[in-house]
Amino acid sequence: MIFRAVVSLVLGCSLGSSLAGICAAHDFSRSESRVEVHGREVRVALSLNLLELGGAGNNNVDTNGDGVISYDELDHAIDRIYALIKQHYVLGEIIGQPGPPAAPIRVTLTHYGISMGHVLDAQLLYVFPAGVTQLSVTSTLDQIMQHPIGQPRHQHLISVRFDGEPRESVLDAAHPTAVFFSSGASSWKTFASFVRLGIEHIFTGYDHLAFLVGLLIVATTLGSMIKVVTSFTVAHSLTLALATFNLVNIPVRLTESLIALSIGYVAAENLLGVSTTHRYRITFLFGLIHGFGFSNVLREMQLSRSHLALSLFSFNTGVEIGQIVFVLIAFPLILYLTRSRWQRQITSAVSVAILALATYWFVRRAFLI
Repeated sequence: MIFRAVVSLVLGCSLGSSLAGICAAHDFSRSESRVEVHGREVRVALSLNLLELGGAGNNNVDTNGDGVISYDELDHAIDRIYALIKQHYVLGEIIGQPGPPAAPIRVTLTHYGISMGHVLDAQLLYVFPAGVTQLSVTSTLDQIMQHPIGQPRHQHLISVRFDGEPRESVLDAAHPTAVFFSSGASSWKTFASFVRLGIEHIFTGYDHLAFLVGLLIVATTLGSMIKVVTSFTVAHSLTLALATFNLVNIPVRLTESLIALSIGYVAAENLLGVSTTHRYRITFLFGLIHGFGFSNVLREMQLSRSHLALSLFSFNTGVEIGQIVFVLIAFPLILYLTRSRWQRQITSAVSVAILALATYWFVRRAFLI
């Protein structure tokens, strides 16, 4: 009986993910760069978490282990860090001929600093032989970035501007290279890239998946499931747009803590046997909170307003695709398990596990980071 309940939690909540990944929720590794192209010169503002710098070469910068990178530690390690950046963050000009993109004739680290005690803010200048109209960017930073809690995924968010016109993309181990053009021909690539980011955000956002499982575990009919999911979708889409356009701004710590509390509340309702007839109403309220959580990804990229609508629409499309796929997989399984003779035990076991995870996430987000 207990074994079957545990199996249901693993299949329904994590879809095969490891426990460490579940506890990590959205805390997967991320770096970003903002690229400005002006003729022959390409200026890059690159940010990455130095506490995550620890790939195969053991490139630890925090020598005293206090979780803060001092300027002395950074100065001591900057040559090594700069060499790694040049190796794993590569720009090239596409000149319409066979072979790899042409390399810049000069790369210079013009400035570096520290923000938030551990984030490297580096300014780089790339100079090409002629004016750049097509730029290739390859990031293999995933090979040298290692999340401290063991989550291996690393994404690099990039925004490229040709004379003020923005282009965005997301690079990772599966898609390390993006090509940007001076014309608007890359809109489809931007759309596809942000749809993929939205899908990945759902399937690596274990807190959102736990919230959905907490809702679905007591939605015993297709109609109730559709009401709940639609309510959640409408609500998070609304606040995702408001937050991304900076019409409403809530601190990240507060947003992530409230998300954890919403998950715990749903699990507690399940355990207390509260009527779920009108659960879509409370789901709408909590969906508003989760929308702010979704918006953090786009806001971190500092996208321009002229290109924000496409990025927002495509990212939200990806979120919805990921959510629908998860529900289509999880709901039949949950329905089968909860209609068995162990229905009460399974619901209780899953809800207790979700409540425990929510408590951990709340404490961690509210007090530890």
